[in-house]
Amino acid sequence: MNHIASLAMTLAAMNPADREKAEMVVLSNCVASVESGMDYKAIGDGGKAVGAWQMHLVAWITANQWRTANGLATIKRSEWKHPENQRAMAISYLNWCKEQLQKNGIKEPSVEQIYMAYGWGFSNFKDSGFDMEKAPAHKRDAAQRVGNIFKELTK
Repeated sequence: MNHIASLAMTLAAMNPADREKAEMVVLSNCVASVESGMDYKAIGDGGKAVGAWQMHLVAWITANQWRTANGLATIKRSEWKHPENQRAMAISYLNWCKEQLQKNGIKEPSVEQIYMAYGWGFSNFKDSGFDMEKAPAHKRDAAQRVGNIFKELTK
């Protein structure tokens, strides 16, 4: 059996709460693949975006706020070079993005919508009326790639 089939079968066997958590881990891997090719040492946007998930300072702060609200320890930005810290912060920020979309009336946000809130910024996405077509072309393309990878891994 190939790894993708094994992952899909494992997800299918999980209870809904555990599946949701596992799918967020899968989504985080999809985001890192698109953002940096999973390069934990990546630095982009003139030094403003760091790590495999290319997180900016504002996203890092927001992820820490989400972590605090959810009883998790915060992680200092100076500790970004540790892959486990990058992953934890990306998952936290993706969860925050999903929750914000839900609070704004999108009951079940798609992975593309969650990525758009992540990659374009929640405020930009909200200001667009959550209209993916109003996002810059490179962000729409990235959201589609994240969605395609996610769907392939979870089908």
